[in-house]
Amino acid sequence: MNDDRQGKVATGADWIIPIIGAVFATYYLISIKDLDWEAKVSGVFCAVVLFILIGIFAVKTAIGLLRGTHYLEITSLYESHKLVLMRGTLFALTVTSVAVIPWAGFTLSTFGFLFACFLWLQRMSARSAAIIAGALALFGYVLFILILRTSFPQGPFERLVSALTGL
Repeated sequence: MNDDRQGKVATGADWIIPIIGAVFATYYLISIKDLDWEAKVSGVFCAVVLFILIGIFAVKTAIGLLRGTHYLEITSLYESHKLVLMRGTLFALTVTSVAVIPWAGFTLSTFGFLFACFLWLQRMSARSAAIIAGALALFGYVLFILILRTSFPQGPFERLVSALTGL
């Protein structure tokens, strides 16, 4: 470590999530024109809160840079091979999960994503991963699809439950 950086806070890599969040929020705001007004209000509220938090973070970072308590650095993104593999795996699992939602539906894609994350990233046993991922996916189904009536893509699980229960 450089002596002139000792005691300072590295910033740069910690901007990845705020940038991705801002891009996603902007995309969502652009894409909600055909949704019900409730969804529009909720989306705008969440986006505004997110942008406010990103603004606060930006001001805090700028003040730290101006005061000399922070310095720009992105090497923490790839500081170890294990960390890069974990981040790459999480990114690949996320992209795969989003890609299969139209075919698998909300519940199965959520289960698959969580199950894979618990197995590969948390090193859980297959039984524990299946139980926890199944419980969380089922909770998501009940909350988002049955209670809130969110229009997520329907897959085999949603169609089967609908055919068996009429819900």
